[in-house]
Amino acid sequence: MLEIIGVRTQLIEPNDNLTEIFLNALEDQDLELKNNDIIVIASSAISTVTSRIRKIEEIVPSEKAKKLAQKCDLEEKYLEIILQESDKILNPFKDCILTLKDDMLRINAGVDRTNVPAGYALLLPKNSEKIASKIKTDIEKETGKKIGVIISDSHVHPLRRGTTGQALGTSGINEAIDCRTQKDLYGRKLQITFRGIGDQLATAAQLVMGEADESIPIVIIRGADVAFSEKEGESLKIPPEECVYSRYFDYESEEI
Repeated sequence: MLEIIGVRTQLIEPNDNLTEIFLNALEDQDLELKNNDIIVIASSAISTVTSRIRKIEEIVPSEKAKKLAQKCDLEEKYLEIILQESDKILNPFKDCILTLKDDMLRINAGVDRTNVPAGYALLLPKNSEKIASKIKTDIEKETGKKIGVIISDSHVHPLRRGTTGQALGTSGINEAIDCRTQKDLYGRKLQITFRGIGDQLATAAQLVMGEADESIPIVIIRGADVAFSEKEGESLKIPPEECVYSRYFDYESEEI
């Protein structure tokens, strides 16, 4: 049986020790880790402790930011941060911009103004895989338990309303599993199916994390044995030329 356990924490500040905060919260809430638990951590918490925060007022907008601001109705200084964080601008839209960031389609390059003090912007973490690996090592050292770690962010899908979860970085789990050697209920061999385990677990965690003032930046998922399958996992990321949606985006857009 799959369990999803929210861990409420104190307000997280820059330079805080997130592992220490997590372990203290477990003790305060009378929770205990078990082997093969998966710890899902909101990217906003990671960005905060690693000081991935910009003061919008201090930003000097470029001419490109000023020009794009007219198309998408975003303030120029905020838009400049998006330009600096983007790898490519794909499509300016009303109130947001579709970008390519770290080989993922991202709205506004993941730059956010929620869960951060007024006048500031929160950026996506750098080196999410490395951070996830360090947190995993630190927690395992302190608890003696074998765990997996996912750093998650909210994400939107084409032609769908609302956010789901997306794994930005993982450690200790299979991010994706190739199902093309399996057969369906009628014996037909699967042709293209991969299971996005990392994203599925990130989405499950969001049911408890929420998107507003819930103060639950960390979730424990228990019973997801498939994430620890002995079968070698695949990366969740694929190049644009292998993506079914890529033909609908202008990948010839000017690089940032």
